[in-house]
Amino acid sequence: MVKESTIRLMTRLANEHQAVNLSQGFTDESAIYEMVWGGISAELGGTQDGIDRLETTTIQDIMESTGSSVDDLLKMKLKDALKALQNSKDAYNQYCYPFGLVELRNAISEYTNRFQGFKPDPETEITVVLGATEGLFTSLRAICTPGDEIIVMQPYHEMYPSQAEILGLEAKYITLVENREKATWELDMAELENMITPKTKVIVLNTPHNPTGKVFTSDEMSAIADICKKHNLIVITDEIYEHILYGGRKHICMAAVDGMKERTFVVNAVSKTGNATGWRVGWIISPPEYTTRVRALHDTMVIQSPTPLQKGVVKLLGMDDHFYKGMPDSYERKCNVLTEALRGIGFHVTPPEGAYYLFADYTNVPALKGMSPMDAAIFLIEKVGVATVPGDNFYAIGNSGDSYLRFAFCRSIESLEEAARRFAKLK
Repeated sequence: MVKESTIRLMTRLANEHQAVNLSQGFTDESAIYEMVWGGISAELGGTQDGIDRLETTTIQDIMESTGSSVDDLLKMKLKDALKALQNSKDAYNQYCYPFGLVELRNAISEYTNRFQGFKPDPETEITVVLGATEGLFTSLRAICTPGDEIIVMQPYHEMYPSQAEILGLEAKYITLVENREKATWELDMAELENMITPKTKVIVLNTPHNPTGKVFTSDEMSAIADICKKHNLIVITDEIYEHILYGGRKHICMAAVDGMKERTFVVNAVSKTGNATGWRVGWIISPPEYTTRVRALHDTMVIQSPTPLQKGVVKLLGMDDHFYKGMPDSYERKCNVLTEALRGIGFHVTPPEGAYYLFADYTNVPALKGMSPMDAAIFLIEKVGVATVPGDNFYAIGNSGDSYLRFAFCRSIESLEEAARRFAKLK
């Protein structure tokens, strides 16, 4: 039976207890302005001509169009001033093609070529979807039929097994193992290959990885690719943290690995890159022979992603390299604040290689000793005022998650510093 999201539950408990919310992976900082402006200008401009007009509109233009004096304009509510800019003609608050605006699909193609070195065809390989969660679900349904097997690496995002259950798929789990000496998480390739049966269709691969922060290396990606080619498997990659990388690590897209483009579905979205988890604009890059089915499923379930927000995403994907290269900088500072606070009260933390989570072992935290992960998480919310997610939520088999809690360090530095002060109560 599919259950309610534990992560969303912890957010509600955080709000109930006024705890610092380090459970769910969303920020309390503003979304990227260029992207936001792209959405606003589409909503008000209504057409491309209207958007172009807004790009050059001045305060004086508003004053003249409303017949206002300077004093009148200064006293005018912003809402009323913006109303004067709304185009009477409109295309961008309406339906678009279910599979996405052509300008966004073109932008995704150029963006993928810029960062991953291959250029998917906007007409035959790219489908704009309602966020990465829908992207994964649609991909699984396009590839698999009930009774098929998929391989999921645990710890995992909680949606993976839930979606498999809804679709009647059998999820098989392979466990990433923490290597504390090497400060990384490791995948046993022999074990992976031994799990494959004639019913296996898909490997779900998340890199950079939530919740461990692992970034799969070139050698690891090649090894997984070789297994997939040998056994005729498809990989669905969840790449939503692709720009959040530490220590000079590089994100490798499986579709860019030799011989894998024709057997890889790339699922991505702007939720993390744009600081906008509520926008729900994502995409699937699929082999051409699957795209018609992907688009039909997407259309039937949700029709489309919001049209004006797609225009905003075009702006985001076109931002210069400096923006993307600088993205890890603020996260590294945040990571350091939270890591120091957790280690100070007895947590073991393997530094993440990417993404923005700490998957921390609480075995040696005196206040939490002997507690189950859920009991430890509830204790931290109710007694300390910091919300986290129990580690066993990310596992389906075994007891590997029984000593972990997941913390998201994507909140503002002020929120993280407040969490650190609250943790100090446990020293």
